[in-house]
Amino acid sequence: MTTNPSLSKRLIASLNARAEAQQWEQLIAKLLQRLELNPEDRASAVADYEKVADRLAQKLSIPRHDVHIFPQGSMRTQTTISQQHPVKFDLDLVVKLTGPAYDSPDPETMFEAFGLALEGNETVTGKPDPKRRCWRLQFPGKPYYFDLTPAVRDQTGREGSSLSVRDPDIRWAPSNPEEFANWFCMRAAKRFEFERQLMKAVMDSATITPLPDEEIGLDDILRRTVQLMKLHRDTMYRGNPKQDLMPISVIIVTLATNAYADLYAARRTSFSSPIELVLALVEAMPHYIQKDHTGWRVENPKLKGENFADRWNSDEDARALEFERWHARLETDLEALLHQSHRAPSEDRIRSIFGTTGLEAWKASRPRVSVLDGLIGSADGFTRSNPDKPVRTGSSNTLG
Repeated sequence: MTTNPSLSKRLIASLNARAEAQQWEQLIAKLLQRLELNPEDRASAVADYEKVADRLAQKLSIPRHDVHIFPQGSMRTQTTISQQHPVKFDLDLVVKLTGPAYDSPDPETMFEAFGLALEGNETVTGKPDPKRRCWRLQFPGKPYYFDLTPAVRDQTGREGSSLSVRDPDIRWAPSNPEEFANWFCMRAAKRFEFERQLMKAVMDSATITPLPDEEIGLDDILRRTVQLMKLHRDTMYRGNPKQDLMPISVIIVTLATNAYADLYAARRTSFSSPIELVLALVEAMPHYIQKDHTGWRVENPKLKGENFADRWNSDEDARALEFERWHARLETDLEALLHQSHRAPSEDRIRSIFGTTGLEAWKASRPRVSVLDGLIGSADGFTRSNPDKPVRTGSSNTLG
């Protein structure tokens, strides 16, 4: 893998010379927040997946407390983003089934029975659609759909595995979505020195003392960077015949988190702004892709032996090359965008990274920017907290 080692230094020098780093940070943060699932829709999603769990318990004839439903993936790590209509939010959920019937079940029997239990409510959820490991509910008229993965206690004995999910090729596949989310959240919570100094300055200048139990919103740079990269990827591959080869989210999240953690360990005091850190993180990501005699590897840091890049080794390097192409395009697009003035950027440049809906969000967000809030910001009075662990299922902040 190759990358441009001078990207971050070149861009930061240009931004600093024009005194525009803070303005770009503000605008990008506001745009990303407008492409998140809004609070009303998050509350609706929580209510919908709790109803699904109630119905599953009834249809499977098991106690409700034996149906444990919780978010995984971007929903769990709070990096969900979408360009909205006509694209829905993909909300991933695990449904852990417990009790005597699920101590050592047959995977195919369990999976089929789960799908049958989802039937009968199509006017609300849509027709259940089976995938390799999950069932999809489209929820017609809602801005999201659910991918529901039925799971049972670990059947594999794999180190690090807490659950097992049905896989049509290997029967039971090991899984640990909560452990992976914890790994991500612990690293996302790390704060660089410039962030601490910024928050200290804000607090020192405050004229109102917040209540002791009031949460203070801090920069959430790793989450925002993941959102930015996923949005760029989705824009780049929309309608593209190579869409099936595009980098998958878990690889982007893993590489970005590894880069962020190492930058924190080695250079915690050397950055001066969020955008400088973001550019360094993007630049470093390819260094965390491994290749040896066994092929390409992007390891699950919390599940021994799981390789997120396993499909890179069965397609004559097509996916590996596609990752390299996407990463190079991301750097090129960021450089082209940030070399412009924030006052009158090219709409084509904005669209190339954020898509048409992102361009509209950009336009709508610009008049509202008033203070530096790094890459977290707030929009329309909504302040995001910065969790240092996955939010407890059922809390008011579950979907971030």
